[in-house]
Amino acid sequence: METKEITLKKKAASISLIIGFLMFFGKIGAYYLTGSAAVLSDALESVVHIIATSFAFYSLILSTKPPDKEHPYGHGKIEFFSAGFEGAMIIVAAFSIIAYAIRDIVYPREISSLDTGAVIITAASVVNLLLGLYLIRTGKKTKSIILIADGKHVMTDSITSFGAVAALVLVLITDIKLFDPIVAIILGLNILWTGKHLVRESIGGLMNENDDKIISAIAEELEDDRKNYPDWIDVHRLRYWKSGDKYMVDFHLIVPYYKSVKESHVTVDAVEREVINALGTKQVESLIHLDPCNPNCCHICSMPECPVRAEAKTTTIVWDSKKIVLMPSYDIDEAE
Repeated sequence: METKEITLKKKAASISLIIGFLMFFGKIGAYYLTGSAAVLSDALESVVHIIATSFAFYSLILSTKPPDKEHPYGHGKIEFFSAGFEGAMIIVAAFSIIAYAIRDIVYPREISSLDTGAVIITAASVVNLLLGLYLIRTGKKTKSIILIADGKHVMTDSITSFGAVAALVLVLITDIKLFDPIVAIILGLNILWTGKHLVRESIGGLMNENDDKIISAIAEELEDDRKNYPDWIDVHRLRYWKSGDKYMVDFHLIVPYYKSVKESHVTVDAVEREVINALGTKQVESLIHLDPCNPNCCHICSMPECPVRAEAKTTTIVWDSKKIVLMPSYDIDEAE
């Protein structure tokens, strides 16, 4: 059964695609009226938007499919690939815009109907601005990388439109036609930066790059609540990766070696709840490796009335984002 979040994602992607087509036809009309390089750059950006959003829509449908035999962790990773594709398409559009602008510097073109073109592109820029804000907000609400990437792309499209309007107004006021291709080049460089950022973000996601904000959120949650669970002796080697809106988290937790399996299971459940609270979603799969304590742990252990304590507690280790991803500084026997 389709969830509310999935329905919301599909609705946002559909709206983005429909508006993308409408914006393209409007901008092409404005280009034929004006012959402006800046307006053409804006129209090319809309072509990229349509192609990228079409792929994003397909990726969105695929990412919501449940895990299967070939994809036991689900299909969420397609979101990073989609974001990278969108970034690559933006880069292609940027180079095309710059190339057309350079051509117009070398071989100037006649520009006409500037006032009409400015009105059309202004309307398009406002629509794209509202659409971009809507997509980013919906993407954050549903934790969809695809929608956030598409929203950033549309915001770039809006900036390009405002730039095109600025170029038309400058030419209209000064009658210096060189302003048109110069503004187009500036717009091209701006969206090139956006495309590069999206590709970089996509590669990081595909390679399971750590986000320190995520690690810090988990560390802070565990650190804040460890006083309520004295059998949480220490945490180390924490890792995570993300697939769509689902997090996969694994780490080692040192517990008293004399605890029963049942007691240890209660401990694991408590830790998993804290991880879910830290990430703000129930879409979390945790793999917690329990390590039994040994005498080398006594100096950091807060376990009251421990029957096997070899020495008193002398050290308090703070669980922060740097500490919990490392091996412990003391000797601990771990199963390989």
